[in-house]
Amino acid sequence: MKKSKNNKIPSLANWLITKLLDEEYLEEFLGDLQEMYEERRQEKNTLYARFFYWIDAFHLLFGFTSFKIFKSQHTNWMLKNMFKIAWRNALRQKQYTALNLLGLTLGIATCFVIGLYVHHESTFDRFYENADRIYRVNQPNIWGDWEAISSATGPNVATALKADIPEFEEVTRIANMGYQTVKVVDEKERMMSFQEDAFFLAEENFLNVFSFEVLEGNAEAALKDPSSLIMTRETSERYFGFDDPLGQLVEVRQWDGTWRTFTVGAIIANHPDRSHIQFDMLGSLSSMDDQMKMHGWKWIWTIFSTYVLVQEGTDIAALTDKIQAVPPKWAPPTTEQIFNQTFDEFTAGYSWKLYLQPLKDIYLSAAPDAHNFGPTGNPQFVKLFIAIGLLVLLLSSINFMNLSTARSSNRAKEVGIRKVMGSRRKSLVGQFVFESTLYVFVSTILGLGIVELSLPMFNSLSGTQLELLPYFGNYAFVGLVISFILLLGILAGSYPAFYLSAFNPIQTLKGKVSAGFKGAAVRNGLVVFQFTISIVLIICAVFVQKQLAFTSTIDVGFAKENVLQIHNIEQFGFETEAIKNQLATYPEIVKTGKSFGLPPNIWSGDRYKDAAAGNEVLQFRNVRTEADYLDLLGVEFLDGRNFDEKSPADRLKVILNEEAVRQLGWDVEESPIGKKVALASGDEDEFEVIGVVKDFNFNSLKQKIDPLIIIHQQNNTVWDYGAGLSFYALRLNPGVVKSAGELQKLLDKIKEDLKKIDPAVPFEYSFMDQQFEASFRFEQQIATILNVFTLMAFIIACLGLFGLAAFSAEQRIKELGIRKVLGASVSQLVLLFSTEFTKLILVSVLLASPIAWFLVSEWLKDFAYQTPIDLWVFVAAASGALVISFLTISYQSLSAAYKNPVDTLKSE
Repeated sequence: MKKSKNNKIPSLANWLITKLLDEEYLEEFLGDLQEMYEERRQEKNTLYARFFYWIDAFHLLFGFTSFKIFKSQHTNWMLKNMFKIAWRNALRQKQYTALNLLGLTLGIATCFVIGLYVHHESTFDRFYENADRIYRVNQPNIWGDWEAISSATGPNVATALKADIPEFEEVTRIANMGYQTVKVVDEKERMMSFQEDAFFLAEENFLNVFSFEVLEGNAEAALKDPSSLIMTRETSERYFGFDDPLGQLVEVRQWDGTWRTFTVGAIIANHPDRSHIQFDMLGSLSSMDDQMKMHGWKWIWTIFSTYVLVQEGTDIAALTDKIQAVPPKWAPPTTEQIFNQTFDEFTAGYSWKLYLQPLKDIYLSAAPDAHNFGPTGNPQFVKLFIAIGLLVLLLSSINFMNLSTARSSNRAKEVGIRKVMGSRRKSLVGQFVFESTLYVFVSTILGLGIVELSLPMFNSLSGTQLELLPYFGNYAFVGLVISFILLLGILAGSYPAFYLSAFNPIQTLKGKVSAGFKGAAVRNGLVVFQFTISIVLIICAVFVQKQLAFTSTIDVGFAKENVLQIHNIEQFGFETEAIKNQLATYPEIVKTGKSFGLPPNIWSGDRYKDAAAGNEVLQFRNVRTEADYLDLLGVEFLDGRNFDEKSPADRLKVILNEEAVRQLGWDVEESPIGKKVALASGDEDEFEVIGVVKDFNFNSLKQKIDPLIIIHQQNNTVWDYGAGLSFYALRLNPGVVKSAGELQKLLDKIKEDLKKIDPAVPFEYSFMDQQFEASFRFEQQIATILNVFTLMAFIIACLGLFGLAAFSAEQRIKELGIRKVLGASVSQLVLLFSTEFTKLILVSVLLASPIAWFLVSEWLKDFAYQTPIDLWVFVAAASGALVISFLTISYQSLSAAYKNPVDTLKSE
């Protein structure tokens, strides 16, 4: 006969058993389990049988005993008895049972979410076959701060390592080519163009180091052929749909406006998200052969990353020492040719060292912080979340301990009777630990359900793609969960177990055990600990939000609002005045200005010095603009003037910011106008200073303002490290562009006009204020997550307080009744009852404040602009904690105060 759905044996339990037991025992074990299931179902009911099927499976998985538990009547009886006692106690005190389960479930769910997040962040780049032997070669930032570590190296670092170091099985280079315009033309002569942000070039042995799944074509051949490239599956579908991509042609726009044709030689699987290398197209480094050969900057052309595959068993420490001989041996010809400096003069006393950074450490490493090919993590936040997860779990365990010991009087007689009947303390301890483990088990099941339901929201907040279900097929995860249940069960149950099992049976049977307050000092201490942690988290969360709000209101030194930025202007050629003139006719646009960099991401720079007397070489940022761009931004001139576009002589003149003037050793008050700065590399061209602008934030507000040289847009003597990218900034007229619809019409109109000039140029734009906000997006996500976890911690602490207040009210009900008979008012009773807990919260506030102050002040050191550590935040957090705590216990207080003393005292 076909079984109804409700009669089915729990399939998940069977699945777990099949995953964890050897096959030779599996048939016998499952047979016995199913036999007992049928017996129980016939004796009781299906629900009963299913419940104990889980218990038997749980018992088996925990490995408390061998299979004998199913054949030993004594053990079976003990197990059943332990369940009965636990079940009856849970039913007898439903409120505490619910509080215990709720607190543990919230804590476990929070801990698992944090665990998934930490696992996601800490397992980047593990999927490569030789991940354990892959290292990236880093070196000092030779263009600026020599004490900073950079992942960027010159092309000949790899060449020298191949020649001198036999311990390297492979040495390969990869270069990020930045933004590339790519177009394809189909059979009907229809053209599609894209702006590719992840176009890399790699050496032909790249796939010998990094393992990628090749879906179609010959990837190795593609990396040897200078006219071939590799695409990811997602990219090929974007370009060619479901047509066969192999052999298809794509054209990549070169810096001079010409198009270079590549053939699609291979398709690889999309990258796993957890890799610091993320490319859509991978071309051959041999396509740059001409540049590599004619370029003399072999050691300082730092656009490459060098990766090595070391031979198995290599001593990495000894290898690191060995490679230090490479730069002094090979780099001097480059420094002498380019800078006319010896190697020692170029390094200026610093050490040009090479560092081997393990591949697995790159994503979460704090250094180097630039020139990565994909996402980077923040090790500090990972450590912070680990700490929060452990604290939340600890808070949940403390709740369990507190509520268990608080109920000691209710279980004192049970302990006394069991001791009189011959139970040893060991068996009592086992009972209490078993109960706590059972609570943890049930809470873990509920917590995993909450995690699965809440992950979509968490992913939306954190920008991650965490999943729980795939882990259920992982033995390590199942083992971890089981270990977690056992460990937490023992941790949470050990103190109550030893505390309760130590009762004197004679005293307990005489009713002389005090009302659960024998361990009041410990419980009060744990409550103080809970709220200290919670208040610290609240204060820190408030300051994180305050810092983010503070940075959003900082005056960056120019008007960043209502500025629309049109990209790819360089692709229209060198003469773009026609575009500017066309834009000037739009009533929606107040002013238009061209620049070769976009705040807050102006990173290009060079080495400069005082042309008259300075030998000190300084690292300055530089940006090329036209005069209208500075007018459009509204930067303030402290001295001198803006560029005169009608004066050819201004082409070789520059404008400095205050910081640049200071670093040159000049004084703004004494007017540096007319002085000259010189490039400290190459031909040492000199530029006359015609203006000084007040410092403004051209990079993220996380950083201090760097020295900046503003160069005339037609000054082509300074190397453009932005690869020639140029932009038009448009100051919008808010009186005309009043709505999103009108803005969209303007964008459509600009796009249409630009398409008429060159349809192959992708239309891309951005808003300056949004770019500044985006620079803090990661911090905003982390702040939101921190708020959620802080709220969870506080809720758990309040659950514990609520439980203790309920128990205290229950124990003091007669005292309150007597006081009421003697004339005490309800408000007096509430005040009396609440004072006990309010004192604990006040102590927590006193302990939490200095801890929070220290943590906040340390965190703020990472920001160039810091919100003040205001006292009101501490007062507000303390007041909030007191109010919420009072509300938590007020229900119990009022309930106890309003009880009729006749009812509470009649038993006396």
